[in-house]
Amino acid sequence: MLSYKSKYFVLIIIMVFQTSCETNVENVELPEFLQKLVITSFISPSDTVSYFSVSSNKKLYGELNTEEPLGNLVGYISDGENEVTLDTFRTGFKLKHDIMQIQYGKTYHLRISSVKGLSCEAYCTVPEKMNFNMKVDTFSIPLPYDWAMEKRRIDIKISIQDIPGTENYYRIFSKGIGYYKDPYNFESYSSTNFLYFENELISDNGMDGKEIVQKSLSGINYYFQHDSAYIVAYLFNTERSYFLYHKSLKDYKNGENPFSEATPVFSNINGGLGIFTSYTVDSLVMRLK
Repeated sequence: MLSYKSKYFVLIIIMVFQTSCETNVENVELPEFLQKLVITSFISPSDTVSYFSVSSNKKLYGELNTEEPLGNLVGYISDGENEVTLDTFRTGFKLKHDIMQIQYGKTYHLRISSVKGLSCEAYCTVPEKMNFNMKVDTFSIPLPYDWAMEKRRIDIKISIQDIPGTENYYRIFSKGIGYYKDPYNFESYSSTNFLYFENELISDNGMDGKEIVQKSLSGINYYFQHDSAYIVAYLFNTERSYFLYHKSLKDYKNGENPFSEATPVFSNINGGLGIFTSYTVDSLVMRLK
């Protein structure tokens, strides 16, 4: 046991040590801030309008979280044969597909510039239209909670047939939609449950030409209370850049070790930052009851 005097001297030593670690640094020359355009855009033939979000990168030193103005912007998109000027939108630009269609298998070139001299460009190629023979099966999972109103939930399994000989990247997600009528006021209501998967982003690396199966980690908990219920499953066939961008975002957000090497977010914008990529969509609707 330490005596009172010993404890006092230990406390003094700790205070002196902490004070010596604090040093006011003045007249430090901060790195020069290089402003760049930041683009976020995902185009697909299934949409009727494509959006192109444009912003600025932010300072890492000095006045943090401040965003320099971009000035007036102009944007263009080309399909290799024709080029059109993008319409302005509150967060950047938009393209109505009756002006230029987004087609399977085509490559698109995006150019955006500012009166301040900022400019960037990017390319993306829409995946070809393919049949992945998507199937959805359901299975009932018992719930271990005595207090739960429902004793079981409905989970799903999604399977797709990978196309052999091509490099494929997928994203899958699903939702359950239930409809019911209130027995007291007889009004109709609906509820939606999003079903999550362990591997939402999938590469066919090592699975070329094989069946790929994913089971949900969550399900429809209130299925038995609904008058009718549906499962809607979505399969995105994506560009490699789409896969790498979302994978890097997921890895960045899940980083728990503050001393590990920083994981940069993937970018395919030349002269700027961000993502310009594409995907196609297949969906399947299954009625449960």
